[in-house]
Amino acid sequence: MSESHNVLLIEDNPGDARLIREMLAEDPGAPFALHFADRLARGLEHLASNQTGLVLLDLSLPDSFGLDTFAKVFAHSPDVPIIVLTGNDDQRVALSAVKGGAQDYLVKGKLDRELLLRSMQYSIERKRYQVELERQANYDALTGLPNRSLLHDRLKQAVFAQRTLRAIAVVFMDLDHFKFVNDSLGHSTGDELLKAMAERLRSVLREGDTVARLGGDEFVLILNDQTNEEVIFRAMQRITAKLSEPIQIGGKELYVTASAGISLYPQDGPDVDTLLKNADAAMYRAKEHGRNNFQFYTAEMNQLVNERLQLEHSLRRALEKHEFLLHYQQRVDMRSGAVVGAEALVRWSHPEWGLVHPARFIPLTEETGLIVQLGEWVLHEACRQTRIWQDKGLEPGVVSVNLSALQFRREGLVRTLSRILADTGLEPSQLEMEITESMVMHNAEAAVATLQGLKSLGVALSVDDFGTGYSSLSYLKNLPLDALKIDRSFVRDIGTGAEADEGVIAQAVISLGHALHLKVIAEGVETDAQLRFLRRHKCDELQGFYFGEPLAPEAHARLLANAKRRARRG
Repeated sequence: MSESHNVLLIEDNPGDARLIREMLAEDPGAPFALHFADRLARGLEHLASNQTGLVLLDLSLPDSFGLDTFAKVFAHSPDVPIIVLTGNDDQRVALSAVKGGAQDYLVKGKLDRELLLRSMQYSIERKRYQVELERQANYDALTGLPNRSLLHDRLKQAVFAQRTLRAIAVVFMDLDHFKFVNDSLGHSTGDELLKAMAERLRSVLREGDTVARLGGDEFVLILNDQTNEEVIFRAMQRITAKLSEPIQIGGKELYVTASAGISLYPQDGPDVDTLLKNADAAMYRAKEHGRNNFQFYTAEMNQLVNERLQLEHSLRRALEKHEFLLHYQQRVDMRSGAVVGAEALVRWSHPEWGLVHPARFIPLTEETGLIVQLGEWVLHEACRQTRIWQDKGLEPGVVSVNLSALQFRREGLVRTLSRILADTGLEPSQLEMEITESMVMHNAEAAVATLQGLKSLGVALSVDDFGTGYSSLSYLKNLPLDALKIDRSFVRDIGTGAEADEGVIAQAVISLGHALHLKVIAEGVETDAQLRFLRRHKCDELQGFYFGEPLAPEAHARLLANAKRRARRG
């Protein structure tokens, strides 16, 4: 039985449409089911929502005319064969349509059933043959991936289609010891492995990226629209990790790794050939480094990547080696000037690099997920240390700890905190958990449930960096909060005279916090002018270098002892 095809006739002349319908109806065995549209717009709607095997297209329609009519249909459905219907006087336009991609044209006044059927069958087969030729010309027969020819086209498009200059990463990759697999297990196993690796690469790339096979075990990736080297680094870690997962081929479990080289547009080459050549050179450097790794083309990029790898490796071992410590920055009551608490701030004391700034390692802990483990350690250590100060007769007040987004969204946070409080013996009222606006608004309903769970333990809750995110005030008034912290960026310009409305946001946050019956804490206080402004507007607590930088536990203990002696004298 022959294959049936849905045919769309786009024709506004009822007589011509009836004639074609009658011609097809004369042969009930003809493998065509006819559908009709009398406007181009309706025809395009039909093409968008129905499987169509052929279009019969009148070029002169009420909403479109001439070659433009064909161009619109062809652009909309380039894989559907098109037969142009024309009158005696516009065959030149019809020929132009055929040159532009139509399969055939028919002159309405010379049309009969046999000619129509033959043209329809011919056009469907011709289009099928063209599609197959294009596939063979542009796609690898084994894996179905784009081949070298299509890769060049895609890379050119990626380069020339850019409206704003963003890096494009070209990755040249081949499988390590693939020849051994072919020689020892046979070419059929090698082919199955290549197909499996092609599918893995396809699955791990974003939409809009390209993976192509050049031949053998060589693959090339185009990673579009890359913002910086760290994003590319993370993408390559994900890709190489996916490739190295164990794989079953022919009943055998294989472990396959890859070596890759990366060149970046525009810094590593202005054109396709240069980018590919430089990525290939970087890939051979990866092989020289022992395989199963990736290298950038430029030494500077490799240095950045190697530093990052070293930093990540050291971070993973830092907790085991007890290299992290907490410093405490005092919080001061505005009215009395007394120390009423401190914020616990994590520091990393590396045996070779010394004290590593948090801005250098905190983002990496968040990207790698290490922030959850580190955050739990910070919580435990802050509670433990505060209890030690209490046992020594000092008055540390409330210690505040920042929660990361990953910690906050992780199941079991309330249980973890409950266990830490029990282990350390710290009263819950001595602990304050700091969250950010964005953490709450990411999933407001889930956030409220988590905050209520934390609040049920008896700890205080504050919103850090308030005013920098996008809070919903309707949610804010329903959250079980105790305090708002004014972000340092709103405190910094107070007293500089730079703006007529300096301090207006800080003043607004104070007013809003007090209206919601919340304590307001200003961080980043450094000058007398800032202090006077915040006192004038009745901010509750202050924190910043004006009162002192964050201190190690021993130094903070001395500060608490001095404060206690002053309180006795005063």
